[in-house]
Amino acid sequence: MQFLSKIVLKKFINEEISSIGFDSNYLSEGVKKHLFLSIKIFNLTPVQINILKQTALSLGCDCACHKNVINCSIDYSNCILSGSIKQIQEIAKKLEKQPFSLSKLANELLNHIEIEKKTKKSKIMGILNLTPDSFSDGGEFLALDKAMNHAIDMIEQGADVIDIGAQSTRPGADLVSVSFEIEKIIPIVTALKTAYPKIELSVDTMSLACTEASIEAGCDIINDVSFLNNPEFARICAKNNKKLVIMHSRGDSKTMDSLTHYESLVDDIYKELDSKIKTALEIGLKKESLIIDPGFGFAKSIEQNFTLLNRIGEFKSLDCSILAGVSRKRFLQDVINTKEPKDADIQTLLAASYLIQNQIDYIRIHNVELCNQALLFNQRLNNQLL
Repeated sequence: MQFLSKIVLKKFINEEISSIGFDSNYLSEGVKKHLFLSIKIFNLTPVQINILKQTALSLGCDCACHKNVINCSIDYSNCILSGSIKQIQEIAKKLEKQPFSLSKLANELLNHIEIEKKTKKSKIMGILNLTPDSFSDGGEFLALDKAMNHAIDMIEQGADVIDIGAQSTRPGADLVSVSFEIEKIIPIVTALKTAYPKIELSVDTMSLACTEASIEAGCDIINDVSFLNNPEFARICAKNNKKLVIMHSRGDSKTMDSLTHYESLVDDIYKELDSKIKTALEIGLKKESLIIDPGFGFAKSIEQNFTLLNRIGEFKSLDCSILAGVSRKRFLQDVINTKEPKDADIQTLLAASYLIQNQIDYIRIHNVELCNQALLFNQRLNNQLL
């Protein structure tokens, strides 16, 4: 007898199980047995891991850990718990009755399952540089009329958000005065909010004075590229019910390129973002008002940026909206061996398409028209397949 078989892709498991005649009354529960997760848990004691591992094994799945956990010859270990959603739910139920704070881990596991269920549509964030020296289009939109026309073009091309900045953050850039920032940013925020009240406006700044002036002028998002070095940014956004972008970075524009050493790139950035999120929450900012940005190009080498792009979906576990700013960055220029940022629009399009497929919330982009084409293509693809 000849058999015919195929692998079923994870995103189609619901449809495939339904198509074979599975009982529709039990479909939502049945699917849980065929959707698998692998969850990394940091810094557990050997006692905690051994309980977790035995619980996992009793339910037909497993937990990988350091080889010396079994004899308790190390103090802490990370571990990887893998199983179906149904199995992990059962593990969480059993952990609720265990000592050593494992009941808290139970809640964490259930939260990961809820995050996994979420589906999101990416928003396009068009970049409006009012800077004299930004790496891609510095000096092009210094005049208010040119800036306004460019913003209108991006909105008509499909931008959901306009991100406005007057301070270049490229490596080696000099700081402009706060008065220059305010002078350039506030008129365009005021004009755009009047003309397009439904378009979200973001202001890219490291200045508290500019932040307060921008909020008063009507902006919706503060894009803090200082990595919340001053918690007052979170306090101001919480007070005014505004969103805050917390972007991972190290050093400043003069030093960032020398600060690219990480013990474990994705884990280190994940932990550092988690710490800043906790700071913002303690100050009073709501989780739904937080947007995290892993900081492409900021204290990351070319290869590190590619690793970060490839694994960006892992940051969803922080349960915040995610912003990715890859547009025309040096690591994309490197693919085609160019030093002209605008030459990398095709590479940016490919990266943006990958981010859209991974349901990243905000795609920060120079060429809005191309990005919108990628978004429309992916929507059409998914609509046809689902």
